[in-house]
Amino acid sequence: MGAKDIWYGVLEAGEKSSPVVRDASLETGQNKIYLYNYVRNNFVEYSQAIVEPKLRELTEGDISQDKLDKAFKAARQAFLSSHKTRSWSDTKSTTSRVKRDEQEDEADIDITDDDEIEEFIDDD
Repeated sequence: MGAKDIWYGVLEAGEKSSPVVRDASLETGQNKIYLYNYVRNNFVEYSQAIVEPKLRELTEGDISQDKLDKAFKAARQAFLSSHKTRSWSDTKSTTSRVKRDEQEDEADIDITDDDEIEEFIDDD
């Protein structure tokens, strides 16, 4: 994670204004962005079109960047551990279950037609 992937600023929202941190590595690419909201001490998903015009650079009078960065890093670690993507082992178990189900379907003989039943009995 490079320094240019992290942006420190303020979300101007009246009484709900808050220092925020934007981590480009958490971008969803679906017109949504995650910002670390210092007041909430949590990551919040925002609509990109709505929130971007309300963002401004962090200034000296807001909060120290070091203090914001420290809180952001702690929250980021918790956020990432709770938003894990599907692991390879999860994919493998799902694939194995599908293959096993397909094999069981092929092994089952479905005799529902009376003609098929008679043919089956006549063969004996």
